[in-house]
Amino acid sequence: MGSEKQTADDIRWNLTEQLDWRVAERNDVAVAQALQRGEAVDAVHTLDEAGLLDGFFVFLKETGVMNHWSTFTIEAVKRVFLPSIFFLLLYGTRVLFGIESTNALPALLFSNVAVMTLVGFNAHQVAEGMTRRGAHLRTEASDYTLMDPQTLAETICKTSARELEHLFNGTIHCLAAFGVFVAEAMIAVDGTQVVTTESFQACGCLRVTKWKHNRQGLRIQTTELLFGWRLIALIDLVTLIPLAIKIVQIQRQESPYLLELVQQAQANLAPFSRIRWLVADRAYVDGPTLYALDRMGITFIVIAKSNMAARRTALALSVKAPLQRRVETVRHGHGRQAWTEEWVTCVQAATGIRSWPSYRPPVVQGRRLKWQDRPTLNAVVVSLWRNNQPSKDGPRVFLTNGSVENPWAILDGYDDRSWIENGLFRNSKQFWRLTRWFPEKTEAGVHSHLTFVTLILAVATAYRLWDKAQAGAVHQVWDHQIEATTYQLIAADTGEVTDVPAPCPPSTTHLASVLPSQPTAGVDSNPEPKPSLDVLAHSLLGGQGVLRWRRQLEQENRDKVIVFIDHQYGIFDTHELLVLSGVPVRTLPPHLGSREDILRRYGCHFAQAPGPPGPMPGDQSAIP
Repeated sequence: MGSEKQTADDIRWNLTEQLDWRVAERNDVAVAQALQRGEAVDAVHTLDEAGLLDGFFVFLKETGVMNHWSTFTIEAVKRVFLPSIFFLLLYGTRVLFGIESTNALPALLFSNVAVMTLVGFNAHQVAEGMTRRGAHLRTEASDYTLMDPQTLAETICKTSARELEHLFNGTIHCLAAFGVFVAEAMIAVDGTQVVTTESFQACGCLRVTKWKHNRQGLRIQTTELLFGWRLIALIDLVTLIPLAIKIVQIQRQESPYLLELVQQAQANLAPFSRIRWLVADRAYVDGPTLYALDRMGITFIVIAKSNMAARRTALALSVKAPLQRRVETVRHGHGRQAWTEEWVTCVQAATGIRSWPSYRPPVVQGRRLKWQDRPTLNAVVVSLWRNNQPSKDGPRVFLTNGSVENPWAILDGYDDRSWIENGLFRNSKQFWRLTRWFPEKTEAGVHSHLTFVTLILAVATAYRLWDKAQAGAVHQVWDHQIEATTYQLIAADTGEVTDVPAPCPPSTTHLASVLPSQPTAGVDSNPEPKPSLDVLAHSLLGGQGVLRWRRQLEQENRDKVIVFIDHQYGIFDTHELLVLSGVPVRTLPPHLGSREDILRRYGCHFAQAPGPPGPMPGDQSAIP
């Protein structure tokens, strides 16, 4: 079944729910004073039509992202009639609008005068186009505005992989320089399949074996071929912003690219932040790579595979270790139907593991590495996870090069790895259409689209966090219906049960923790309590997802208008526009204040207030 055809109303909804790019300069005071003087206005549009979020442009300028984007070039295009940044902004706006078809761009994007004016075009260019080339071939079958949509698609697809990497990595570096990330970051790495059809040029092919039941009820094995690419990403678990990405064919293994991604992410963050912790699943269990991370001073947490000798060693060593138990009292239901349940988790620690042969320094010919010289690992063995067995292969073993004195820090730290699937991949696929709308069925088309979507998601997330911090938002505690948590220590030899105090929060990103405020040098250590603006974390959003954020934007902008005068624009409430234009208004909303308050707000000269307006025709309330 084909998807329903999008309408202009659908695009307005998508735009008001997301962000907008702009090149025009905002100056409310100058525009307001021009309105009071009675100067001519170039255009007036409702803010709902363009779906603007004005502070985003301020954020781009303050972080230096817009300056970096101005250096974006497409070397493969020899003769261009526009700077490359315009193509970047147009394609980014397409992603933000949610326009699914390239052929729909003229009707749903290029003809939107308000948005195109903000990007940097004028009404004549929108109506007549950027060039008259091929004008005699145009028909009335489809409207022509600004440029042919295939021009945008073809130009974007000519961007080389090196240019895309420079664009993305430079943007993350600008965010790091602005202070978006904490000094020591905890990251997660994972990959997701981008499935296409076999008609895409240079796509990979992955053979997948599945089991299913046939009509007779018998369980049979089937083979399926998947075509496409794989997106591998490193994500900061505090902000949920991707720090580095790699695009490979779908059949490629992910582990060979881990060290390259970590080194690139370190370069993007330096010198303002650095990677301190990394969590990964079984796909990244590679001894030489993890040893290299250890040499870089990074603490990693991975799950041991079932056939590893290190796993068997950890199970054997954990038998003599005391059992640590955590009991979480969880509430369910509401009111009279409320009830509680206890979740029990049991773990044991093991240290001094040397039985992973590939976890070692590089082999030197003629020199044998003695057993006592092998690097050691530690492990946390989970025998019970919230009343359930962790896996069908028995206890789950987490390997780490860090301390296991507090095994809950290892277990809960790995639990945060789920954020990369829910906070990045699922979000980008559902709301940012990561796996759809490729401009061309080529490798370049896929690489360009995946890079642009990930780039815009990163900057949009950073802006949301910055905007919340500027508004004085505080970090929210995620209780997840957990009323109480107790910890116990059970001796391995005697079985004696001892209650122990709760350990310190395992990491700054764990669901049950709150980021502390970082003190600033030279500032009073005991100031009056104020909202902390120095740590940007996804806990600032208070659980607000993309859908609720979009509804909030629509509600905030529904009574506002945007006024263009030359290369400047201003955003005003509709009542403010009437007052600035000299139109008498009987009743003003309380939050705007009086007429004098509005004029004073924009530095306008006070004129003699007009007398009360006469009765409107048919107004019976004026008849005594």
